[in-house]
Amino acid sequence: MARQIVCPSCGESEDLNGSRTAEGIVVSCQSCKANWLRDSVPDTCATCGGTDIEFHPQALTQYARGTQVSIVGWRHGPFCVVCDAEVVQTARDGKPIPAAYISAAAKPRADGGTTGTLRILPESFIGER
Repeated sequence: MARQIVCPSCGESEDLNGSRTAEGIVVSCQSCKANWLRDSVPDTCATCGGTDIEFHPQALTQYARGTQVSIVGWRHGPFCVVCDAEVVQTARDGKPIPAAYISAAAKPRADGGTTGTLRILPESFIGER
């Protein structure tokens, strides 16, 4: 599924242009003439608005055989020390943040920032928690 990029000023999603610069890819809206850095790093939490953001590795997984989950890569993402407290502590303890975890700092969550369990389970077991 392709990522949808939307102008933060006017909401335009079609009439956008991008150009590569030293800072990254700058997106320009042709409707309102706004410019922004495409993959800009959040400086505040999208859920609580806090500024205590830490970057930690998050596991990228795939099913290798049947229900066997394998870590196939890593990405470093922003995590709010308040809203993502449980996974921040997990990362500080040297354990990977599960791939399915959605960071409160990157995207507001309907559950108010709580995540429940941190276990990595095969899809067949997801409903059996």
